[in-house]
Amino acid sequence: MDCDAAVIGAGICGLAAALALERRSLRTVVLERHTPGSGASGRNAGYLMRGAAENYAAACRTYGRTRAGHLWRWSEKNLHGLRAEGIDDLPSYRAMPSCLVAFHEAELEELGQSLTLLREDGFAAEWIDRGEDSLWKSGRALGGLINPHDATVNPQELVRMLASRLRGGIYENQEVFEVVPEKDHVLIAAADLRIRAGRVMVCLNAYAGTLFPALASVVAPRRGQMLALAAPEVRLDYAYYADHGSEYFREAPAPPEGLVVIGGRRKYFAEAEIGLDDSPTDAVQTSIEEYASALFGKRYPVVARWAGIMGFSPDGLPLVGPIDEAEPRIWFCGGFTGHGMSLAFETARAAVASMLEGAENPFPLSRVGRQ
Repeated sequence: MDCDAAVIGAGICGLAAALALERRSLRTVVLERHTPGSGASGRNAGYLMRGAAENYAAACRTYGRTRAGHLWRWSEKNLHGLRAEGIDDLPSYRAMPSCLVAFHEAELEELGQSLTLLREDGFAAEWIDRGEDSLWKSGRALGGLINPHDATVNPQELVRMLASRLRGGIYENQEVFEVVPEKDHVLIAAADLRIRAGRVMVCLNAYAGTLFPALASVVAPRRGQMLALAAPEVRLDYAYYADHGSEYFREAPAPPEGLVVIGGRRKYFAEAEIGLDDSPTDAVQTSIEEYASALFGKRYPVVARWAGIMGFSPDGLPLVGPIDEAEPRIWFCGGFTGHGMSLAFETARAAVASMLEGAENPFPLSRVGRQ
């Protein structure tokens, strides 16, 4: 079939890109290896959180204050865009502040610095050093930085909502094997389809290197693992982010009642968590269970376990641009470093505007070297 634009990958990034293309009146086809959201987009903890992996003070040191501020505003814009799509009408959506909580003095000091910097730069931020929920009653928390305008959602619901907005087709079970630029079009070979497209947006994130070897050196696959506890006695008033983002836990809305989602512990098994195998492992799952038990004072039954593969970029920022500078019709958008929920929707829209209209590219792929 022929189309004006093809999108490879039907996660949040790919669906956002397809929506942006369609809204420019382009005939758009989406190709997905399995089903929409079957990768990390549907397997994460559902945080719609301002910022990126580190706290604001750390980001200012890494990127410089101007660039860090831009990234934080970008994530706020991302949530605003999702709300404009109607995400707040989803059953699982909650306007839930996030809390970056410190269990050690060093992180407590850094979060205090972040609070000062955020307020100086015009961001809404609050502080908490006591609370009434299960975490604070445990006595482990020393203090926390609150992002008051964050939210949570079941990521599968979010993916389904974005997919429902598309007019064109999402072709499932169509793994792409080859993308070949030809004179008048780009030829895409998938499982059962051959597509002739004017433009291609590749939104495979961690899996991009399997199709384009040049991206394997800049998008590193990292596994994130989670589980869900039946914990009706546990009350959590915030979506918590602990130990510099290494661990995260929140209540999930009913049904079922009393469900707590918790994940992380990857940094303690870093070498084993590299690659594309998205199966939960006994070592990490046991570590998460032990961590939850220490937090909440007892072991609760595990009702689900899962894992997803994230795409990490070299500097922690997204990657957008032509995969080969000599071929401007084939672009990549990805490398969200575990924060696709907070960054992918807006980044995909910007990628389309840059590809088609020459708009400023906020995260150029050309900044990183490729082998």
